[in-house]
Amino acid sequence: MALLLLLERHPLWSRQNPDGGITYFYYYDEYTWVVAALALVWLVWFFVTRYLRARGRKRPPRRSDHGLLKRVVEVKRRLSAQYLSPGFSANIHAVGVGVLADGAYCIQVFVNDPDQELWVGAGAEGLPPVYGGVPLVLIRMGRTVFLSGAEPGAHESWERYAEGIRDRRDVIIGGISGANANLTGQSGTLGYFCTRRGKWRPGTEIHMISNLHVLADLGKTEVDDSDLIVQPSPGESESNRPIGMLVKYSPVKFDGDMDSPNHIDAAIAKLWVSSPHAPLIPLIGRLRGHVDKKDVRPREPVRKFGRTTGYTEGRIFSIYLDIWVRYDRTGQSAFFQDQFLIAPALPRFRMFVDKGDSGSMVVDEGQYALGLIFAGVPEVPASAKASPNAAGGAGDGSSDDELRVENYGVANPISEVLDRLKIQLIT
Repeated sequence: MALLLLLERHPLWSRQNPDGGITYFYYYDEYTWVVAALALVWLVWFFVTRYLRARGRKRPPRRSDHGLLKRVVEVKRRLSAQYLSPGFSANIHAVGVGVLADGAYCIQVFVNDPDQELWVGAGAEGLPPVYGGVPLVLIRMGRTVFLSGAEPGAHESWERYAEGIRDRRDVIIGGISGANANLTGQSGTLGYFCTRRGKWRPGTEIHMISNLHVLADLGKTEVDDSDLIVQPSPGESESNRPIGMLVKYSPVKFDGDMDSPNHIDAAIAKLWVSSPHAPLIPLIGRLRGHVDKKDVRPREPVRKFGRTTGYTEGRIFSIYLDIWVRYDRTGQSAFFQDQFLIAPALPRFRMFVDKGDSGSMVVDEGQYALGLIFAGVPEVPASAKASPNAAGGAGDGSSDDELRVENYGVANPISEVLDRLKIQLIT
């Protein structure tokens, strides 16, 4: 009976025949159900294929302790809220999650000088060994700045960084010099290529991804017709030419409000059709996809290619890093939450990044992107070295008992960049 009710026929109209009879026209419920079934099949196919495509662009998960990590991150955030709050300490400038020699999670507290007072009024008081049931580790690390490059010769040795690509390129690739035309005397790196996500299907226009402070002037609040992207950067000795235009970015806040932290320093620029491109990074190749933030592990080997230092290798030193970063052009600092800290793979690579490498893509050994470089140490200390016992670090065999990390880079998690800018990498 229920089936008959669902498959009823309904009169639509009738007409008088010449012979005096009446012809009736009916609508049958079967038509509705057939159309509905076809629509349902199409919707299931659309969302399943979309999910499978998105899943195929992610590296398969390698972590099985998400619950434990989540608890450690919650403890870290409580500690950050205290230690990194404005006015609490002139010494502590970052707090992150790392691992001890036995692989157990710890919370890393980064200070500029461990011989100085850790926080206002602390005197000789040191760091407690445990907080919220998680071990604390004190690590010496220089203060972090945005890695916008200055004029050639001002802060870098060109002979030392011979692999960097700073000249004009007929075919645009990832890892080469490029920046906003308004950034006089400055240099940055064009990271890689992406397309914008559409509601129903991905976009087809090619965009370049890099940092906001590379593709735009952080002092501006809106995009205008002067926001042209030139290659190479304005700070290079080579003559540059426009190759695209800034179209979208995530603003960076410098108000010191930790309740509204920054998560990414990223922007995209539309690449003009007249500018040929190839989706690859020198000495790395084409990307296969990306890694979700929660699946990046301490000590994981990574690499990058940037405009200044070229190809370098390193290891993830900290995950879920909360850090204050200084912008030299204005003298202001911005607070970033849940970033990655990357130490160089000593002794082969003394530096991981330097000024001008902002915008470089951080890639794992399987061609999956992990992060986007935006900050780090601006200069190399004369006695650069890292302890082999540093939590999460890669040592050089030094017997120094002090835990330290130097010549490092700080990266936005690429999964955050993709989600917040609503883009996908070209694979």
